[in-house]
Formats: sequence, C-alpha cells, structure tokens
Amino acid sequence: MLNNNNFLFINSSDFTRIRFIAFLGQALALGVTYNLVTVDNTVIIASSLVAGSLLISNALTYYLLKQGNKVLSENQIFYFLFFDILQISILISINGGYTNPFIFIILAPLAISATYLSIEKILMIVSLALVCFAVIFNFYIELPEDIRPILNDNYSLGIMTSLFISSIFMVFYLFYFSLNFKKTQAAYQLASNQLQNEKELLKIGGLAAAAVHELGTPLNTINLIINDFEKDKNLNKYHSKDITILKEQLERCKKILKDLSTNPQSKKPGAEVTNISLDAYAQSLTEQFVNNYNGIELDFRTDEGSKTIILSQTPELNIAMNNIIQNAISFASSRIDIITEVSMNNYLIKIKDDGPGFDKKFIANFGKPFYSTRANNTLNMGLGLFITKQMIENLKGNVEIYNNNGAEVVLRWNK
Repeated sequence: MLNNNNFLFINSSDFTRIRFIAFLGQALALGVTYNLVTVDNTVIIASSLVAGSLLISNALTYYLLKQGNKVLSENQIFYFLFFDILQISILISINGGYTNPFIFIILAPLAISATYLSIEKILMIVSLALVCFAVIFNFYIELPEDIRPILNDNYSLGIMTSLFISSIFMVFYLFYFSLNFKKTQAAYQLASNQLQNEKELLKIGGLAAAAVHELGTPLNTINLIINDFEKDKNLNKYHSKDITILKEQLERCKKILKDLSTNPQSKKPGAEVTNISLDAYAQSLTEQFVNNYNGIELDFRTDEGSKTIILSQTPELNIAMNNIIQNAISFASSRIDIITEVSMNNYLIKIKDDGPGFDKKFIANFGKPFYSTRANNTLNMGLGLFITKQMIENLKGNVEIYNNNGAEVVLRWNK
C-alpha cells in the first residue's frame, strides 16, 4: 500500500493554529448565544467546558510537538481527528443536536482524514462519525423555543440521511483524488531518486578517474620493490609464496585501474558477457578467492535449482560480487560462505561471514554513498556497497543486508 506520509504531510504548527482558530470560533458562538439568546445556564456551562477541552488539547498538542518532529505522523493526525469528532459531536448534542445548523462542521475532520490517512484509519474515522450522527439524532438537548425550528419526522430523518450519505460520498471522493495525487508524487519521487543516484555515480566516476591517475605511480614503485624481492635469494627461500601472492594482487590492481580508465562506450555490447549456471558461478567465485587469503575459509553451498538458473556473467556482476566478497574478507573472523538458493518466484546469491556484522546505523543508511563504519572513514567512504547496489539494481536485481551471526548480503532476482 502507498505510504501517504511520504508525499502528503501536515506541519504541526499549522495544524495547531487551525485547531486554535476552531476553539475561538466555538467560544465566539457561545458568547453570541449567551448574550442574544435565552439559554439555560447549565447548557452554557457545559458547552464552555466542552469548548475549553479543545483549548486544553491544543495547549498539550503544542507542548508535545514542540519537543519533537515538526511534521505530524499519520497516527498523530488520526488521534487528533478522533478527538475533534468526539468534541464537536458532544458540543452539538447539548446545543440542539441535528437541529443545530452547525452540525455539518463535523464533515471537516472527515475531509482531512480522507486526504491524509490510510484507508484503514479512514474507515475508523468514518465509522466514529456515523455513530456520533446516530447518537446526536436520538440524544440531544433542544434549542430554546424562540429559535427552535419546527421539523416533522420525515424532514428530520432526511437531515440525518443526508449527513450519512454526504459523509461517505465526500470521503470516497477526496480519498480517490488524493490517491491519484499521491501516485503522481510517488512517480516523481522515484524519478528524483534515480536522478540523484545518477549524479552520485557521476561523482564516483570522477573519483575513479582521479584514483587511476594518483595510484599509477605508487603501484609502479611497489612493482619495482617486488621485483627486487624476487631477485633476493634469501627472501625467495622463505617467502616465495608471499611474494607470489603480492605479485598476483598487484596485477589485479593494475587490471582494475585499467578497467576504470577504459571508456565503457568504446566496448562492444555483450563482448564480455558469458552465460553460466548459478551453482557454477558460486563455485567460480569461491575458486577465485579461496587461495588468496590465509586464515579465511571460503566455501560455497548450492541447491538443485541453482543448476537450472543461467546467469549473464557481466563485468558489472563480477565487480559487484568482488566488492561484496572483499568486504566480507576484511571483516570475517575465519569463514565466508557463498550460498545460492532458488525458489518458485526468485533466485539469490548470499554472502555470509562470521565477523561482527553490520552496525545498526550502517543498515539504516545502506545505499547512501560516503557512509561507512570503518575506523578510517576518510579512506573508505562507504562507496563499495553503494556502487554494488547501483550495479545490481541496473541488472534488475535487489541487494539486502542483514545481521545473522555475522554480516549477510543477499542479491536477489525475480525469475
């Protein structure tokens, strides 16, 4: 269901101001009645108390909202409208009931509810209003004789019937048109988010170009040092395996920088796309990383359905998976699992490590660039998972993160 609060909202100060004006209107009406019409003092006192309850409600509302959010939540709006309908109904019932010409003021809270609330809460508000109409029709204090209208039973029934029908029709009418507006706003919000993401990716492209330029020299220096290590017989005797790993990682860095510096538009579409089964892809990922990191056990698990799913192994998918696994390796204590699962409606790749898991703030800000929980935030900037999320979404997938005895990243596609 559409979340109304994302697209329509009420400013708390405006809402309090309008309700205070409503109190002034009620107080003014009581003052005029007291001075121009002969009304029983008991009715005046009772009416003043009821009107005063709105003033007390407004004062309490102002105090509470001043401490918190400036925008009312849906639940807050619901409670205020619920109170307003009860307050107006009591005031009307002790001042002539359905014969009071101001009875139609109860329609105002109904109109607000139809615009701002969910369908469930709208039905509750409408039900309350209809019950109040029925009570007002049967239990009320009549107006003084000099201003009391003379109505026969059929006309009285017609007034209450019109209130019932007007309430239902007005609420349906306003809800229907506000729903169309909310859908338009939702589409606009989605387009705005996509545009913002594209802008962030352009910024990241600039960072990538700068990284290619700045990292070239230090990588060449590292390459020269590794070559010197290879020539040293004593080092080769005891650290040949480590030197080999350093060379492999250096070549990998060079390849990544080369890919970043290459103009994507110059590549032929599909030139680097290969098809592979889901289970074979999980195995290939494991084999790619399993021998490169001492102390980290990397394994994969697949189900039978994974053999029937064929993936398009694009560069984007490979880079995204590389980012996730590298991130898992940097936090894992001793083990990483790559798991593939296939259900009736979708299939997924799950990367799970046994590290400390994601920080709650990171989960809340997942998908935002430049947000990281690493100790050295200036070096990482949280770009890895942001880029990964964008790449997977461009491949019609979805990325989810959880804490499950460690960090768990799930890449999910619909069949």
